[in-house]
Amino acid sequence: MDIPHLAHHLFVLIFLIFLFNTAATQSSNFEDSNEPFRICKYERFAEVQRECSSFLSSTSKLKLEKEKVYYETATELSFVNGDWVQEAGGAPLMPFDDSDMPKNFSSPGSLLKLVSFWLMGIDFSHQLENAIYICGYLSIAITRDRTLSNRPETWSPLFFKRPGTSELRIPFEGFYMESEENEGERLMCLLGTSIPPFSEGSSDPINWSMPYRSGCNQQSSLSLDDRIMLVLRYPKRCTLTNRAIYGEMKSLNENSNPNYFDRVYMSSQLGYNSKYLFGSEMVSSKAPDLYPDQHELVDNGVKFKGLQFCKAFLKFEGEKFDIVENSRCDGKGENCNNLDPFVLGNGVKAVNGIPPKFRLMMNNLHCVPEDDLNEPETAKASATFRAFSSPENWLTAGGRTGLSGMTISAEGTWNSSSGQFCMVGCVGLTKTGSDGCNSRVCLHFPATFSITQRSIISGTISSLQKRDSYSPLLFRKVLHRLDLWNSYYVYSNSYLSYKYSKIESASILLKRNEFTLGTIMKKSFLKYSSVEDTNNITSVSHLSDDLSFGAYALPDPLPNNRPPKTYVWLEVLSLGSLFGRYWPDWSDSYQTADIKLLNNSDSTKQNHQFLNVSAYLTLTGESYDHISLLFLEGLYNPLDGKIFFVGCRDAPVFHESIVNNPSLENRMDCLIEVKVEYSSRTIRWLINPTAQVSISSQRNDEDPLYFRPIILKTDLIPYRDNSKDIMIRRNFEVVLRILVLLASTACMLSQLLYIQKKANVIPFISLTMFGVQALCFGFPLLTGTAILFKWKEFEGHMNHPYPRKTMWFQVLDSIVKSLLLVAFVLSLRLFQKIRKSRLRLLAKKPLNVNQNPSDIPVFLSSWTIHMVGFLTLLIIDNKKSENGVRTKNYYYQPPEWVTDLGEYMGLVQDLFLLPQIIGNIIWKKTQVKPLTEAYYIGFTALRLLIRAYDYVRDPVLRFYYHEKDIKLCSELFSKSEEILIMAILVVLAITVGLQQRWNFNRGTKVSTSVDLDSTSQELLFSKYKA
Repeated sequence: MDIPHLAHHLFVLIFLIFLFNTAATQSSNFEDSNEPFRICKYERFAEVQRECSSFLSSTSKLKLEKEKVYYETATELSFVNGDWVQEAGGAPLMPFDDSDMPKNFSSPGSLLKLVSFWLMGIDFSHQLENAIYICGYLSIAITRDRTLSNRPETWSPLFFKRPGTSELRIPFEGFYMESEENEGERLMCLLGTSIPPFSEGSSDPINWSMPYRSGCNQQSSLSLDDRIMLVLRYPKRCTLTNRAIYGEMKSLNENSNPNYFDRVYMSSQLGYNSKYLFGSEMVSSKAPDLYPDQHELVDNGVKFKGLQFCKAFLKFEGEKFDIVENSRCDGKGENCNNLDPFVLGNGVKAVNGIPPKFRLMMNNLHCVPEDDLNEPETAKASATFRAFSSPENWLTAGGRTGLSGMTISAEGTWNSSSGQFCMVGCVGLTKTGSDGCNSRVCLHFPATFSITQRSIISGTISSLQKRDSYSPLLFRKVLHRLDLWNSYYVYSNSYLSYKYSKIESASILLKRNEFTLGTIMKKSFLKYSSVEDTNNITSVSHLSDDLSFGAYALPDPLPNNRPPKTYVWLEVLSLGSLFGRYWPDWSDSYQTADIKLLNNSDSTKQNHQFLNVSAYLTLTGESYDHISLLFLEGLYNPLDGKIFFVGCRDAPVFHESIVNNPSLENRMDCLIEVKVEYSSRTIRWLINPTAQVSISSQRNDEDPLYFRPIILKTDLIPYRDNSKDIMIRRNFEVVLRILVLLASTACMLSQLLYIQKKANVIPFISLTMFGVQALCFGFPLLTGTAILFKWKEFEGHMNHPYPRKTMWFQVLDSIVKSLLLVAFVLSLRLFQKIRKSRLRLLAKKPLNVNQNPSDIPVFLSSWTIHMVGFLTLLIIDNKKSENGVRTKNYYYQPPEWVTDLGEYMGLVQDLFLLPQIIGNIIWKKTQVKPLTEAYYIGFTALRLLIRAYDYVRDPVLRFYYHEKDIKLCSELFSKSEEILIMAILVVLAITVGLQQRWNFNRGTKVSTSVDLDSTSQELLFSKYKA
């Protein structure tokens, strides 16, 4: 064989070896990925067979393929966050530490008993004719407002306890069997090993975890309890009345054994992976009575086809519903005190119809359209409704799977002709043939929105029985603006429209306030958020974003007791003919839906100057419970930035006179005026946007629905993009710095010219004053800190730097630094002239303090005052940081004391006249005007200008980034402190003026008296000589 052929064969051989190794590695990786199925020990086969013999004798022959076990049975037989209860026999399963809970905390849902089970592995080597050997892991806990953790990856017993949580994890092994009893049943009989929860040190994993996991022979400090039996029963088919998973865990120990515990009963349900079988006999038998009268429906609803209904229905998986007041509640309590058909338990009774305390959640949805070639009109669907209390987290409620008196399982058939979807509902653990399926659950999908109809879906739960019936329970899902953006964007654009009905009333309110003096001034000089073309849906959507806001607010004016802030949230639902939101970058199908909505939207013909608006207004806090949610409709005037709304709220049910009030519309109080005033866009670069919300009732004071007027002023409202405003402020501030430095140079030049003409005033000018000014001008040049004033911004711990400055700003920065250098040189020149003048006077003798004043006491006094002031401000600043009033940024910043020193240098410059005042006091017989008015008044005016600008301007936000929860400012001085500093500036300038005027006038009088004395002496001498 020649060498080329040999090389070819070697190459092929190497390639095949490489492929084999790769395949082996992939197979090894695949086996590793299924490690949870192989972590079990399988050490108790004989013991399990003995304890479970009664179950093995009654089961049928089992045929189970290996692949089905791994990928289907394992998921179907595992469940999470089911419920459990225990017999009250005096032997609890585990202890619980409630030290973190208030003593009077007894609300339902405050304490949860949850259980999860995972099938972890299958041992086919021990397979019997009617059973296979399996292992599983049980996690059972008492928790407060949290669900259990995910599937474990270990095979160790565990118990841990901390305040608010106790959890016991038990590994089990046993048999999986199937039986024909109860319409087909799957069963597990398992034995487990646990840590005795009441043993000393049982909650410390160090005492038991490592010896058990490693398989060492050394004796653990804790004895394990391996006498625990768990029996789980699963239905073979998932139907309306046969979906529950039942479990029972008991101790095989004697009652006297310390490890004994009373029986534990568990419940869950087959999950989403299980195939749901429709066509329950219960539904068929009660179908004629399902659909009630439709006179109370707001409209005919969305007419879904079968497939469309399933797509829309499944969108509501995990959705939360608000329970509204009972429609038959008359305020007397006869129909207002129950949450029927739900069973609250624990003796909990409802108050005022329950709505503020309970909500509903809909999950475990299944839907199948009818099989028909001609676009089916019907579909079959099922759901589980869970009632949960306000203290319980909705995420926790959504994760629970147990069936109890707080759950309703429902199934029904959708028919597009009816406009609503009604189901037969079964409360709790209802079995076939029982009487628990006597509830009717009806869902309505409105197609039209209005001020009194804001629900994307509404429903009722009522009784199918004429006897022992209960008042219908009403619930709804109010559509919020974020829902239109996230969950129901396509749904709303495809099926929903808005109908304005209060525009005429809002127009009257607008005209009443249109021709005020303030409105005319605003229209003349200020601009507000607006849109040039109302047919441009992108621009209208952006305007809708600008008008929506969420911010904290305080009453205006602020009362003396200073109430806590309330959160105000205004959501614009529709603007003009645009319903919801529009994003042009989304797919073409979404854009088509938007255009269709615009063409089909039912909106009144609006004035070209005003825009129709519908919105929600939400207020938090106990003071505003009576108007916590308002539905609004009105007109927006873009010329003065005001929206005049007519508001509606759900009428509170607490008195018969309110329930029967003829002025209510659809059980809503709509005699409410709301005005929202926005700040101008023109000054947004200087003052951050805010809003003022005014709410008033149009009713008489005697009306039970009347409430006092409310006026709220919000904090900063973050907006979409502030980059343009930041650029405007940067330009303005750099120009302001240039102008201030030019004016400062002119002031010092005027003083320089003044002392050249009047050299006799030089010794009485404070050397410390110009030394401080030279230091203040030179400090930014040496340290690189801000010149004159710093950039004012909100700071957070994760802020990012601004984009790099452009060439334009670099040139302006160079000009500012050059002018600062000129001011520094001039201040040094003045300092030098004063010092030389003092040195020349020292050569003349005799001299006293009035002839050659000394600056040493002036310097020591000024230094002492400023050191005390700086240390005081550091202490105050540290307290502000501890109390969360001021932030400390730890990124790309100098040390905090350096930053504070830089800001304090500005205060030292503000108090530049302080050394001169001290010198005038020490040098008592000063008879000249050391400072020209152009200097000290001009410098005072410049410092006032800087402080006034710092007082007026608000901190800016970062580019495209907004702090929503905490907005803290890095400024050393608050606004009230800024006012105090400006007042001190004025006082210092007035003091210097008065001192100079008094000293100069006194010097003039002294010189005049001296001249008169010499003249009189000459006259007397001449007279004597004559």
